[in-house]
Amino acid sequence: MASPENEKNMQDEQIVTFTRLALSLANDYESIYYINTETDSYYEYASAHNDKQLTILSSGADFYTDMGYNVPKLVYPEDRQRFLEVLKKENLLKLSDGKSFSLGYRLVIENRIVYYQLKAIRGTGIDSKYIILGVKNVDEQTRRELITAAESRIYGEISMALASRYEVIYYIDTQTNNYTQYSSSSEYAKLGIRTKGDDFFATAIDDIKKYIDPEDRDRLIKAMDKNNLLEMLRQTGMVSFTYKQLLDGRSQYVTMNVVRPKNDTHRIVIGVLNIDAQIRREQAAQQESETYSQIIKALAKQYEVIYYVDLDTDHYQEFSSSEKYSKLKIGEVGEDFFGDTQRNMKRDIYPEDYPIMAKAMEKKQFINDLEQNGSTSITYRLMLDGRPQYVTLIAIRPGDDKHHVIVAVSNIDAAKQREMEFRAALGNAMDMANRDALTRVKNKHAYTQAVKELDEAIISKDDLEFAVAVLDINGLKHINDTQGHHAGDEYIKASCHIICTIFKHSPVFRIGGDEFAVLLTGNDFKNREKLIRSFNEVITSNKNKHLATLACGVSVFRRGTDINVESVFERADAAMYENKKQFKKPE
Repeated sequence: MASPENEKNMQDEQIVTFTRLALSLANDYESIYYINTETDSYYEYASAHNDKQLTILSSGADFYTDMGYNVPKLVYPEDRQRFLEVLKKENLLKLSDGKSFSLGYRLVIENRIVYYQLKAIRGTGIDSKYIILGVKNVDEQTRRELITAAESRIYGEISMALASRYEVIYYIDTQTNNYTQYSSSSEYAKLGIRTKGDDFFATAIDDIKKYIDPEDRDRLIKAMDKNNLLEMLRQTGMVSFTYKQLLDGRSQYVTMNVVRPKNDTHRIVIGVLNIDAQIRREQAAQQESETYSQIIKALAKQYEVIYYVDLDTDHYQEFSSSEKYSKLKIGEVGEDFFGDTQRNMKRDIYPEDYPIMAKAMEKKQFINDLEQNGSTSITYRLMLDGRPQYVTLIAIRPGDDKHHVIVAVSNIDAAKQREMEFRAALGNAMDMANRDALTRVKNKHAYTQAVKELDEAIISKDDLEFAVAVLDINGLKHINDTQGHHAGDEYIKASCHIICTIFKHSPVFRIGGDEFAVLLTGNDFKNREKLIRSFNEVITSNKNKHLATLACGVSVFRRGTDINVESVFERADAAMYENKKQFKKPE
């Protein structure tokens, strides 16, 4: 304990500084420690919220010694070492003027674990020799966040349910190569492939060597090279491979579909579908036929139309078992396959798909693709029954015959529609996992991802412009304490509505129980000063009407000074606390 003389000197020293800073924090923290970094002496204060006065709870001559004595009694055992390490004297002294940091930990109160948060702030100017520690009870907020995390796991289960149509689905982060596997097939599970991993593409190559039919290994290894796969995905939007895989002791045909989730440039989804029965039926039909004509007629039952084309003369025969396709009035025999195709496409192909098909069906381009890949597959839309329907054109050589090609057109509209529904459902599930359950704005997980992408842009873009707004709800604890948490939730939603109305062109994130962040880009960045004025007008009006209010701080990214988003956030956070302090001053 401090001597009476030292205690009086401390009281004299701290009166001015404490009224400037400590009172501004008083209503948000249960207790506040005011530490003299030169003498290690301290006072612990609590606020009397009604008259905005501070009450001394305790004091001492050596904060660090007293802390070492009290921590084993109060702090949850798993958090003690970290707590003591972070609050070492040398660590607190490293804080530069006006800087701060936060620490989350747990106390044991009446045999119950309670979540707390501590914020350390270094004074500036004449106050730089003082450090203030604000201690806040965040138990209810933290437990709600834990519930939100549990809900995110539920969204993961939704993704697994979507996998039931596939043997297996992989969800891959193409920046880190981390992946998660969802499998609905017991046969596929027998392969022993891991459900999570940190390098999908390396694992894929190993698995291809173990489980893919030798005839398809080299082709699939080339296709699953990360750079090759991402480039094909960039060009086409969706990539599909068919190959033979060793499942349940025998070789079976599967198709791999590769897509990107909606609005996500850093991840891909790969679904593997067992099509063995379908392929075996087609092979059986081929084996039973004695001539190419018989083969085509048999396959015509599976396709809208099939062409048998002489590449030397362009003469062709058409075989169609589809009433829909016959309505296009394409002749059964012709002398100019590629010329007739170009003329018919202008009439029959959906306009958006015409340019790519016109290029692909030029004879020189068609034969070049056939020679490079051994076959050609193109998906596009035909106008059938008065609406665009997805079809796939497949071109293959009949055996070793280099003078002819078989071109088959299959209606895949129903399958394509299911595929698009799957992609939309997966995108929605991922979107739900990034939303705050109470306010429906983006959550802290989404903010972390956005900050990561913005940090990368700071490195790669010289003309990057953005600002960060940090907002904190005023008086939420008082609402919770006096009116209950239902009223508190409504107060949070009302506060969030203010933010979304003002910054309606920027992403809004709820990053804590009463804290929000906004990343201002584009027009919101250019008009930020006008938006802040509008915000202040709303807050002033709400204060007079005793409605929801928030404190706000905004900071602009400074090229050459800021190395990451966190630097901008810290300035905005400090500005927000200054705004909160001004807001609480009596009028």
